[in-house]
Amino acid sequence: MFPYFEQPVFHLGGFQIATFQILVCSAVIVGHEVVVRRARRLGFDPDLASSLVAWTIFFGFLGSHLFDVVFYQPAELRQNPLVLLQVWGSMSSFGGIIGGLAGGWWLTRRKGLSGSQIFVFLDILGFAFPFAWIFGRAGCALAHDHVGIPTTSFLAVRFPDGPRFDLGLLELLYTIAMAALFLLLDRRPRPTGFFVGLFFTLYGPVRFGFDVLRIGDERYLGWTPGQYASVAATLFGILLLFWVFQRGGEPEARPAKSQS
Repeated sequence: MFPYFEQPVFHLGGFQIATFQILVCSAVIVGHEVVVRRARRLGFDPDLASSLVAWTIFFGFLGSHLFDVVFYQPAELRQNPLVLLQVWGSMSSFGGIIGGLAGGWWLTRRKGLSGSQIFVFLDILGFAFPFAWIFGRAGCALAHDHVGIPTTSFLAVRFPDGPRFDLGLLELLYTIAMAALFLLLDRRPRPTGFFVGLFFTLYGPVRFGFDVLRIGDERYLGWTPGQYASVAATLFGILLLFWVFQRGGEPEARPAKSQS
């Protein structure tokens, strides 16, 4: 079993900084760097990619909070609708993914990018996500904000009240494996759309299983909001991969010009 650690907290002057906050900032930096480097490699304007991913991250945080409040905290929302505006508060991973992709698509349309250029950018995001998510889920694992059911499994964490699954830790381990797989598959050219389709195909079923182990989450007809989103993500990923390979060939990224 894994040992239990209290989340380290640092004090700088009158400010208190939790390790979770540091790791979330690290996730943003890593995601940005992976996107820009990959954009340069694929011939996508890196300056445009940097601008787009910065706004995509913003929309991701916004979507993350809105999804969490609407679907995981409906009672609190009814009591205080202003909780929707507290974007610095609670977050949901699927909300972040949905918000980020929706925001990225909207921004690329606003920039006047062609359909193929938009598809390239979204695939870059799909490739970068696991590498950034390692740091995000490391923060969750240290904060212990996704506690699961009691268990005697060797994957359990020895919490003070007994061994339990820590779903942040489980997802961290899985994300590390997914990132390693992406690096391995990236050794040869892949069709545009491959990585974003693969990400959803791999993440959806496992996340569905992890949510079975959750405790305290809001449920609708027996499923958590994350499980419904997991099914949608899995279907989307499979259909996208099928479409990508049906197209055939290895389409190259078209350079995107910066536009005001």
